[in-house]
Amino acid sequence: MRLLSFLSLAAALASCAPEFPPIAAGVPGDQGFKARIARNHPPGSSAKWLRDELIREGFTLYSDPVTRLNSALFNPENLPCFSETRIDWQEDRRGRITRIQAQRNDCT
Repeated sequence: MRLLSFLSLAAALASCAPEFPPIAAGVPGDQGFKARIARNHPPGSSAKWLRDELIREGFTLYSDPVTRLNSALFNPENLPCFSETRIDWQEDRRGRITRIQAQRNDCT
């Protein structure tokens, strides 16, 4: 019985595939994702364009108007595999990105 339970768990983990939104898909690992974000949404670019893209892709957005710090989180329920995509940025009064960070984690 224990062997069967272990084999079932092993099969579930082996079929684990992280789920990423389009903005984070198709790049090699976290470093590839960071490079994509830096290239597509560098400081000085429109925070509105970034925000609109993240909303379209199903991110949950958080914002602190005092610090102008914004975060976007994509955390699908794809158990047993855990994957998470996060983008944090600050913007100036004109709506331009002043600082941006990205992180993509998966179970692989």
